[in-house]
Amino acid sequence: MSIGITISDVSMSFETPTGTKDVLRNVSYSVTPGLFVAIVGPSGVGKTTLLRILTGLTKPTGGTVQVRGSAIEGPPDGLAVVLQDYTRSLMPWLTVEKNISLPLRKKRIAKSELSARVRESLAEVGLEGTEKSYPWQLSGGMQQRVAIARALATRPDLLIMDEPFASVDAQTRFDLEDLVLKVRKDFGITTLMVTHDIDEAVYLSDEVVVLYGKPAGVREVVSVDINFPRSQIETRNDPRFAELRTHVYSLVRGLSEPTEVV
Repeated sequence: MSIGITISDVSMSFETPTGTKDVLRNVSYSVTPGLFVAIVGPSGVGKTTLLRILTGLTKPTGGTVQVRGSAIEGPPDGLAVVLQDYTRSLMPWLTVEKNISLPLRKKRIAKSELSARVRESLAEVGLEGTEKSYPWQLSGGMQQRVAIARALATRPDLLIMDEPFASVDAQTRFDLEDLVLKVRKDFGITTLMVTHDIDEAVYLSDEVVVLYGKPAGVREVVSVDINFPRSQIETRNDPRFAELRTHVYSLVRGLSEPTEVV
């Protein structure tokens, strides 16, 4: 079952040799269960910092993040993460099936169930029959599919992705975007993704959260009112897609005022 997240007045500061650096200030946003949310903003605005706070890996200096009604004190149960650099997230000395089953070992799952989850997850991402391959024998796009399969094998309630397609070529990126849409349709997992690609954010998301400022806050939450299913050709040629992309770009660049202050 997918879960929601409540972000309340989250602030984050770091001590540096030259003094205190304020990165985030009073960030508030509620993630509706089952939605796909993209987080965008200028480079260095604090997107990944916010993501680390949401995963429980970093504690904010102010405010709270609640999952299932409780403030998180570490990585919450039911969380899966997909990172940008698949070459570091996959163990090159382990086969595909062992990479996928790695986070499941502590769950004391029966061997038959473990094998079934590996097969089902690989089928979901279109990599049937690669169980005995090693990551270095696969293309970059296939390796990232393995990383997504590993996340799915844990049966997550919440999926967080940090620039998951930044390290692949443009055509592979489109294929992986469509894979994510398929996963969203099949599983309905609450998903948050940081991306620098505004077109990607609009194409995949129900809502786009725009961070802006120093320290950063939520400039606007943009609702993506484009129907599903979506496709790389029809959706990207939809006039509404162009309007939303232009609006989000203007917000990120500071060229327009938000239509709704959050």
